[in-house]
Amino acid sequence: MPEFIESYPLAGLKPAPYNPRRLSEEAFDRLKRSLALFDCVKPVIVNGNSILIAGHQRTKSLRAIGRTHVPAILLDGHVSTGDEVQFNLLHNSVETDGSKVRVPPAGPDAHGWEWIQPEDVTAVSRSNAAIQSEIRRLVTRNGTWGSIVAESAGRVILNNDYAVVVADLKLPLLCYRLSVQEADELAVWLDGEYGEYGVCDYTQLGIRAYNQPWCQMHRLGGDEGDSNKSTTYEQHVLPELRRGQRVMDFGAGELAYIKRVRDQGWDAQWYEPHVKAKGKENALDVAATVSHIRDLQRDVPANGLYDVVVLDSVINSITSLEFEDAVVTACNSLLAADGVFCTGTRSLGSVERKMSGNKARHNGRYRRAIDFLDENGFTATFRKGVWTMQRFHSPETLRELMERFFREVEIRGNPNGGNIYAVCRKPRALPEEQRRAALELEFNMEYPGDYRHNRHWPLAEALLRACQERDSD
Repeated sequence: MPEFIESYPLAGLKPAPYNPRRLSEEAFDRLKRSLALFDCVKPVIVNGNSILIAGHQRTKSLRAIGRTHVPAILLDGHVSTGDEVQFNLLHNSVETDGSKVRVPPAGPDAHGWEWIQPEDVTAVSRSNAAIQSEIRRLVTRNGTWGSIVAESAGRVILNNDYAVVVADLKLPLLCYRLSVQEADELAVWLDGEYGEYGVCDYTQLGIRAYNQPWCQMHRLGGDEGDSNKSTTYEQHVLPELRRGQRVMDFGAGELAYIKRVRDQGWDAQWYEPHVKAKGKENALDVAATVSHIRDLQRDVPANGLYDVVVLDSVINSITSLEFEDAVVTACNSLLAADGVFCTGTRSLGSVERKMSGNKARHNGRYRRAIDFLDENGFTATFRKGVWTMQRFHSPETLRELMERFFREVEIRGNPNGGNIYAVCRKPRALPEEQRRAALELEFNMEYPGDYRHNRHWPLAEALLRACQERDSD
């Protein structure tokens, strides 16, 4: 089991080189003031090799105010580098309080650290089941690595969901106790952001492209019916379609909109690399994807490139900047010289508002999802039992991306709303090696077990020939 040390020397800690969080000057000052007022109420976490897994900003702030020691939890044994990265990200975002927990009251002068036995922890209400599941996995794997903060009257003000998990596992719960007045004051200080993420290496979370469908909206006809209509189609594609145009939907999801387009008389094709298998949880229908590829393989040589190419809610579910370039390269490769490319994606403003709201005060408590946002606009989110990624754009970054692939770019939508859009024309000529690599990646996607279908090359060669002709003209 991990060991709790109330006063661990800061000089003995070695910061992890991968830590992605950093503080603004304002947040750094706020954290220093908070620590000076209340001390460190949340222990840092240290690997068996003295590497600081979580608590980099607290230790930096403590040094800045002249402190030499910090409360610490020492994990039993060495955690692998991959697990350290995942643990760091999770620990910095599991201060969730969807549940409501009480512990035995203490005297009005109670202050400092104590251990509470699991039978003395009362879960008044339970919430955040998915997050609790991940906390449970971490506790089972690493031991009791966390703690709570509670007032003398017994109300837990920080890490309620962690308390629920530890009590369910019949393990002792580390608690920092404050008076009722101090707890109310601390809650105000906790209601703020203490760090942002730089460029994060999310690959350590085991994120795979085939898990990405779980972070895309269902669209019309999905599990949530009409509640998730595609504004890309409704506002920017369907009103501008003209008879005789050929339409291609790249990353077509559950095919609801593009099939409607075909049913209304247009020549419509589609491609979805990760088709959800019907009636099976988290299963994929590879045969359906291969069928899409074969349809395109027949269509492009016979009829040419497409007048309208739609990329709806796809670039917000890519897993890297390189992957994003490959997606847009593929769409460029599908578009006729005089065609129109239309894409819609989530706005950066929407996720910044969401993450701020997640930590909004609510009856002296706050909620926070397992969700991270780095400086490239990527988030990593734990949902449906897997880690997924999303990429969020501002109008400026969306324009910069699109102008590398199209000579005419129009950005639409409210930058502070849920989505922004790009309508593009005149596809740029691109190096053949870039186009070939993108078609290899996009039409031969990874599946569980490192499987790839390898049925894509006839289509890739057809698109390369068509683009060579288009660009030479």
